[in-house]
Amino acid sequence: FHRLFWTFKLCCDAFDYCKPLIQVDGTHLYGKYRGTLLIATTQDGNNNVLPLAFAVLEGET
Repeated sequence: FHRLFWTFKLCCDAFDYCKPLIQVDGTHLYGKYRGTLLIATTQDGNNNVLPLAFAVLEGET
């Protein structure tokens, strides 16, 4: 496959109560499965980190 994206409904519903900020970060995957893992996160009113979405890509671009 070239790319995979997923999220959870509860995370999307909770986003309504979070700060209007989305942070995206990524890391390279090593070992049997290679590629790049991206994650989008946000913060709630208590500064807790909430994951919004995940993606696995073949490369960084």
